[in-house]
Amino acid sequence: MPKVHFLAPHPLFGRVNNRLADTYQKRSPYYWWWAYLRRSEAYLQCCADGGAGALASLYADFGDVREDNFHKWWTAGQRGVLLFAEQKLEARFGELVSPDQWNAAWTEDDVMIVAVPLRESNRRLKGKFAKLLDSRLHRTRGRPALAKVTQTARYPLAKNYTVQNLERTLEAYDRWVANQSLPKPERKTLWEIGVDMRFNRDASKQALSKTSAERLLGRNMLGAHVRRYVSQAEKIIKNIENGVFPSDK
Repeated sequence: MPKVHFLAPHPLFGRVNNRLADTYQKRSPYYWWWAYLRRSEAYLQCCADGGAGALASLYADFGDVREDNFHKWWTAGQRGVLLFAEQKLEARFGELVSPDQWNAAWTEDDVMIVAVPLRESNRRLKGKFAKLLDSRLHRTRGRPALAKVTQTARYPLAKNYTVQNLERTLEAYDRWVANQSLPKPERKTLWEIGVDMRFNRDASKQALSKTSAERLLGRNMLGAHVRRYVSQAEKIIKNIENGVFPSDK
């Protein structure tokens, strides 16, 4: 299989007889793309209907996600590569001797075009080029905003992310959904879910304080945390139905 490139860390599975722990899969945003898609009731219904319905075009690419097996889903028909790998950049180091060699798809993030006055000395040209190259590469260091990066994957990442936040947000959403399915007398309040998730140690202590003002402050803070995470998750799930991830707008 040709070498492929992903803009973000791809999931690691290990070898057939020596599988890595699931945590290696969860380090990749593509794992969380799959995980959030599995929370979409509309998409799950599409899967149950054999790929028919409003999300049929998305199903044609992502397939059935109902089975809780990310490795199987990712590797089936090289799905992960086809969906998320960057397209090979058709640019080789060398001289352009004809306008036909110019590729309109090149961007300044990928290729640098330089005019070289050949009448200057070899030493002077090397010095200038080294200085230019150092300046150009220095400018592109660090983690740029994904929204501003040229991405060629079929499904590019919509914005920068942290795996920790994606995981935490989905955990809060799953806890909330499970809580809502309980009989009303057995349901926890949002602040109690916040205590369970250990969002804020001080707020958790305040929520159980004997002082009513402190209790109110702590419970409001914890409830707001949970409410915000659930809201973010719902927006991410809605956007993922349009092939966009991660986006909470």
